[in-house]
Amino acid sequence: MLYTQVPITLYPVFSPTVLVVDESADIHNLLCEAISAAGYVAIPARNGNEALECMKTVAPDVILLDATSALADGFELGRRIKSMPAWADIPILFMIEQANTSQILSSYENGGIDYLSKPLCIPEALARLLTCVTTRIHTAQPNALA
Repeated sequence: MLYTQVPITLYPVFSPTVLVVDESADIHNLLCEAISAAGYVAIPARNGNEALECMKTVAPDVILLDATSALADGFELGRRIKSMPAWADIPILFMIEQANTSQILSSYENGGIDYLSKPLCIPEALARLLTCVTTRIHTAQPNALA
């Protein structure tokens, strides 16, 4: 079974939502298409301000967040999200350009539960999203997956 098929199998009524925050149109479109094809609902945001506006109306199940960009510091956005009680339990996957020790540690120090290295490997991204969604649902409702 492919990872892209699992959310549909596990959640026949529920489609997990993924907030995708990346200013690069190419990466953003690729991620949103892959996430949607995998059975998730992709919520697009090109920057931190759009992400925060989206989150006022929809609390995503997972946030896929570009750590650094020309327009904003993704780590700062991660800290802001985690400082809000209503959003503190939403898992954040940071996307980082250079998977060096400093960037990896910054991912965890700023609210991330995991990271993805760029250039992205879509199957890996989907596998990590599945793990985040499954863990979040199981933690919120321990008998949901039984």
